[in-house]
Amino acid sequence: MFRVEHIRFLFGLGALPLLIAALFFLLGWKRKTTARIGDPALVKQLIRNFSPVRFGIKAGLALLAFAVIVLCAANPQKPGAMENVQRKGVDVMLVLDVSKSMLARDIKPSRLEKAKQLMLLLAEKLENDRLGLVLFAGRAYLQMPLTTDHGAARMYIQDASPDEVPTQGTVIAEALKMAGTAFNSKERKYKSIVLISDGEDHDPDALKEAKELAKTGVMINTIGIGSPDGSPIVDPATNEIKKDEQGNTVISKLNEAELQQLSDATNGEYIRLDNVDDALITMTQRIDNAEKKSVSDSEFVDYVSYFQWLAGFAIVLLLIEFLLAERRWEKQAVPAGLAAKTALVVLAIVIVALPASAQSGNAQLRSGNRFYKKKQIDQSIQQYQSAVQQAPDNPTANYNLGNAQFRKNNFNEAAHSYDATVKNSTNDKPMQERGYYNKGVAMIKDKKLAESIESWKQALKLDANDLDARENLQKALIQLKQQQQQQQKKDQKKDQKDKNEQKQQQQQQQEQQQPKPQHSRLNKQQVEQLLKALEQKENDLQNKVKQNKQHVPNQPEKDW
Repeated sequence: MFRVEHIRFLFGLGALPLLIAALFFLLGWKRKTTARIGDPALVKQLIRNFSPVRFGIKAGLALLAFAVIVLCAANPQKPGAMENVQRKGVDVMLVLDVSKSMLARDIKPSRLEKAKQLMLLLAEKLENDRLGLVLFAGRAYLQMPLTTDHGAARMYIQDASPDEVPTQGTVIAEALKMAGTAFNSKERKYKSIVLISDGEDHDPDALKEAKELAKTGVMINTIGIGSPDGSPIVDPATNEIKKDEQGNTVISKLNEAELQQLSDATNGEYIRLDNVDDALITMTQRIDNAEKKSVSDSEFVDYVSYFQWLAGFAIVLLLIEFLLAERRWEKQAVPAGLAAKTALVVLAIVIVALPASAQSGNAQLRSGNRFYKKKQIDQSIQQYQSAVQQAPDNPTANYNLGNAQFRKNNFNEAAHSYDATVKNSTNDKPMQERGYYNKGVAMIKDKKLAESIESWKQALKLDANDLDARENLQKALIQLKQQQQQQQKKDQKKDQKDKNEQKQQQQQQQEQQQPKPQHSRLNKQQVEQLLKALEQKENDLQNKVKQNKQHVPNQPEKDW
């Protein structure tokens, strides 16, 4: 599929009708001049060396050369296949427990940090596999769909924390179901799930969901983290030891039995995470032994330019037109129009040279691609920036620059590069859609939820079949709704606090205005009756609270 790098130069083709009109005007003027002379014999003698056929050929060659020069300046391109890397690998969904129980420190520095260390090493070892990420606690969220961009996977893993999932608890079944939807439902192999959790599951449907996944060819490998004896949990919100409703210290224990059942049900393997290196070797060997499929990796785009072929063709046309005479030359006479033709050839060479600077920019673009493939991101950014300086309207250079800046966590700069990609690719809808999609990812990483939602909406307008954009948009809308609800709760608490303060001030003013009442004297029997009444009210209130909790739908019983 061809595209045009500098589409604005194509407006030069609008001059062709004017040149053709000028040619017909010249022919008409010649006919009128001939008729004005009057004497046919004299006219024939004057134009005896003139050839109308040669004149028409020369005019056609000149017009064709002009059109080719305009196309040359616009620089037609097509995607280069050299940047597509074929790999053989497995689709691996990493499922990470980020509930508060993972903050227990029976594994140093904590269960969650240890799990993230293992996942980061897995992302490096599984370089030929596609990776996806699901984070779960009281709810499960698809953090990253399957991709060969392992750099993005590492960034998502590093940012994983209980804050990513607003509802606490542990629902392994929902997490497994979410991971299963990320796979290709038409395939019955090449699929694996790596579940890392302490196994303290508050959802009884995990084993049932694992058996359903096994029917579709999914292998679940489980990694248990923690100690069977358990450890208290430090609540990050209060920095205090977590306690249950009865005031007892919560002890989170490793549930190896459930994790073992999940792996056995899917022909997977269970590992207890005591040593990261040993677990890494065992898990990579297990995944490498699975049957692999060929996957294509096209993280960045490169294009092959054809302006030089058009330039050569235009020069040949102009040389033919230059050498083809419309009449025989007289001896020692300077050919008519020689200066004009020479100027036209020089002008053509100058115009043809215009894309040469763009071609040097393409060389820097390819150099940046080579650095990018070698994971030398700083050098690739320098090359991409040089390419953008030479051709600011090159969408490919801006797009690849944005990808490199994203890898360096420069999300705001990456968003600007993707904006330039969208702006300069109005005639390349797939490139424009990729620009919008990647900007959405950059904005969500930069904690700019509204901008990411708008970017993914624009991406879906261009490609309604982009499942990744649709899933990310749905997740972002859910997060936005949760933020709005949290803000409403904060506002309501603030309003209630203000009302209580006003009420207290009014009561204080009334007490100051009224005389102090004399203390009543109660006997022992009256005091005991009053205490019993207060105790009964407290018991009734606790029963109501428990009944309300039982009626909350889909809410985990425990919040750790």
